[in-house]
Amino acid sequence: MKRVTVDMAAKATGLFDVHRFRQHTKKERESAWHAFRALGVGGSDMSTILGLNPYSTPYDLWLEKTNRQQPEDISGKWAIVKGNALEVELRRRFRQLHPEYQVIDGTDISLVSKEHPLMHASLDGFVYDEESDSWGILEIKTANANRGRTDWHDETGELVAPQYYMAQVTHYMAVTGFTWGVFYADIGESEPVEVRFERDEDDIHAVIKAAEDFWGFVTRDEMPTLTGADVAKAYPMNCTVNTATTREKGGSSEGIEDMSDSTDLRRLMADYRQTAADLSALKQHKEELQDCILPYIGDHEGVRCGNMQATYKHSTRKGYTRVVQPWEGRTFRFTEIKPKKTK
Repeated sequence: MKRVTVDMAAKATGLFDVHRFRQHTKKERESAWHAFRALGVGGSDMSTILGLNPYSTPYDLWLEKTNRQQPEDISGKWAIVKGNALEVELRRRFRQLHPEYQVIDGTDISLVSKEHPLMHASLDGFVYDEESDSWGILEIKTANANRGRTDWHDETGELVAPQYYMAQVTHYMAVTGFTWGVFYADIGESEPVEVRFERDEDDIHAVIKAAEDFWGFVTRDEMPTLTGADVAKAYPMNCTVNTATTREKGGSSEGIEDMSDSTDLRRLMADYRQTAADLSALKQHKEELQDCILPYIGDHEGVRCGNMQATYKHSTRKGYTRVVQPWEGRTFRFTEIKPKKTK
């Protein structure tokens, strides 16, 4: 079996340059890697850009890339500590299980796309298959048993990779030109699991466009589209609105912008009003149904009907004083303005 290197992988596709971090200490190399990461879009950024990350939004990422906000330091969190500790062992174990592959450690290496230099990639491992003379990606993951059951399995119980991780490796394939890869993941089962993935050109084009569109916001210093969760961060305090302008638009309250011409906003607010009314009616109906069920229970602890059960048990609760911490911020409130009575 011929000996292969990362430089040989780069030469095989001709699509990326290899950047190595050669600082003396691990801390210095990590610091250099983070600084380099800020200069472009990495694979772990892609799930955020595509709206697949439940913990971060494109606006959060934009704040980091434009140096308005420093990334949260999560290096001390147990999930990260455990993941970093297990990565070496998982890579070693994968190498033992697959003697047909050559596996190269991707630590302290960052790849940069030649065609799209804003796109970077940091692989856990490079996998060379001599039989097919092809290169693949090794992506190592760890998850607790709960996430293993939910995120790593579909509705039928079939083992699948989460979409937010698929976005990451699709980004890697866009940078490298590699056509396949393997997730090797400890998801709380008796043994780590393997999930193979293949290149899909439609997905490749989608992540390239998403990366370029997002980076355009960074280079233009222009905010990306905000989600509801972003508004309080982008505008923590109510804006001061010119009173004269408000009056010209027919407004009567300072700080309230009249957007009556927006059909989209009118539809959204009408839907919100209807949904609120439906929820109120459902809550009332639920209470009415409970009142109808209680006579069936009578002096029993509960009743069962098929696979449904209702109980009405004696319970106690100790009294306590609730401590409410001081808070300041913006709150959402929806009201319907009644037309003024004409004299």
